[in-house]
Amino acid sequence: MKKRVGRIGLIVGLVVFTVVVFVIFRGDGYIKIEAPGFEADLTLKSIWSSKTICITPDNQTIKIRAGTYKPERLVLRLTKDNDQWWSILCRRKPWGELRKVKVSKGDTTVLRIGSPLVIRADVQKNISTVSIGLSLVGRAGENYSAQVLTNGENLPAPKLKIVDEMGKVLATGTFEYG
Repeated sequence: MKKRVGRIGLIVGLVVFTVVVFVIFRGDGYIKIEAPGFEADLTLKSIWSSKTICITPDNQTIKIRAGTYKPERLVLRLTKDNDQWWSILCRRKPWGELRKVKVSKGDTTVLRIGSPLVIRADVQKNISTVSIGLSLVGRAGENYSAQVLTNGENLPAPKLKIVDEMGKVLATGTFEYG
């Protein structure tokens, strides 16, 4: 019994030592976010921690521990004339090219996000109804909520018009948030 407890203690000690050495010697790398025209707040999570990286136009690179990260939250902000701003939030899958962010020791990982944004209609058909959703997709394949904030307030939901080949309006409606 004592030999078994001793072996388990030795194995646990080796695992703890390996983890400590890995954390200490993995080093630092850098992340640079390219989001033309936007400021970005990106929250990345690793096995060890969660880190929010705030990038502004004058802040080109951020030092971060080397490792593999997953995104949790991304906010893009656009400010006009210092008195009005817009923001969109990315918090859902798929994250596209951002699903795994690898930062290597001494290297700079560049994340190209944001514009051009593509508006996509997600159409689903049930037996007697058709549901149309709306999503904004960034250049890395990241999916933003269609809910846009301006100065902290929701913009009205977008409107929808379905027309046939001749331009005749078949249906109209308004998207709903949530």
